[in-house]
Amino acid sequence: MTAEARRILSATPEGPFDTEQVTFEKRKKDSAKLIWNTKPKRAPNPKDIEFQTAEIVIPNPHRDQQRLSTFFADLTRVEIDRTKMNRLIWGDNLLAMQALLASGYEGKVSLIYIDPPFWTGENYYLTVKINGEEITKSPSVIERLAYKDYWEGGVDSYLDMLYPRLHLMKKLLASNGSIYVHSDWHMSHYVKVLLDEVFGPENFKNEVVWKRSAIATNVEAQWRNSHDVLLFYSKGKNTFHVQYGEYSESSLRHYNKEDERGKFRTVPLMASGRTSGPSGQPWRGVDPSRRGKSGMHWLQKNPEILDQLDKEKRIYWNKEGIPELRYYLSEAKGVYVPDVWDDISVINSMAKESVGFDTQKPEELIKRVITASSNPGDLVADFFLGDLS
Repeated sequence: MTAEARRILSATPEGPFDTEQVTFEKRKKDSAKLIWNTKPKRAPNPKDIEFQTAEIVIPNPHRDQQRLSTFFADLTRVEIDRTKMNRLIWGDNLLAMQALLASGYEGKVSLIYIDPPFWTGENYYLTVKINGEEITKSPSVIERLAYKDYWEGGVDSYLDMLYPRLHLMKKLLASNGSIYVHSDWHMSHYVKVLLDEVFGPENFKNEVVWKRSAIATNVEAQWRNSHDVLLFYSKGKNTFHVQYGEYSESSLRHYNKEDERGKFRTVPLMASGRTSGPSGQPWRGVDPSRRGKSGMHWLQKNPEILDQLDKEKRIYWNKEGIPELRYYLSEAKGVYVPDVWDDISVINSMAKESVGFDTQKPEELIKRVITASSNPGDLVADFFLGDLS
């Protein structure tokens, strides 16, 4: 709860606003929530449920072949520390998360990315081709839940599925952890309100738009649906690393000067605003206070830094005799990636990473999420893994 000050100005014979009284009131907690008929009255509690790991996943079997052989040789001799290996679980993620919590994983996961059903009204059962004929694999009970995206109970049944799972994910997240929920226009507005309730609106970071250029069947009566959204929340003060993309050709054209160090562009060394401090003093005959309508100042507060830059041949004197900074292309990190991602294409049928699953997400998309919101060695989870066929 936060305290907000309310100023009460009172009239007196000496003047209408001569005195003031300050009181503090507690701010009421936001009460806006999403309500549906079957919504549970309280958040779910984890249960002590055991599960078995279906597979041991090793990132690079070729590189780790020796490690793999040693690992299986040790199976008969030592107790395996399951917390130090990748884990692939086959089963209902609700039960899996409850079991993880019971196994000591509460507050241990640094990043969660989920790609749940979008309420599209379709199913995504495995279809294979045999002798040119398409055959749909008969789904198990678990696969019916995992790969169907139609809900007989409508929106209510979809929310019944997602709501308890989000609560368990929050319990699994570390105090500095983050969660990305992948959705689209079907349900993202409902999911956003659920996430506000579970994680708190103050922990909402971004709505990331991924431009996927999907083909719409009916573009005469509506705008073409061409993007998904990733709702990005944290549990508290979160880990985040700024990401940079490739420069466009138009951006590269700004690096139109070159010296023995390579191509560079010039960057101003002054900013608007006059000051009487060291950053407002003349340097090498250039008085920043006389530049611009209201005067300027050096961005480097200490003039000795300008001397050092000049000694390192980082100063470029333009035609007007004004010093600028040489910013080399070799030093540039790239274009800052904003909350609209239009540089990652969908997976087509010819892509090497394609497994033939209709809603498969590109590796570059997942890589960006992991790189931005986790550190090497962190525990990362995906509780709607998709096609494991």
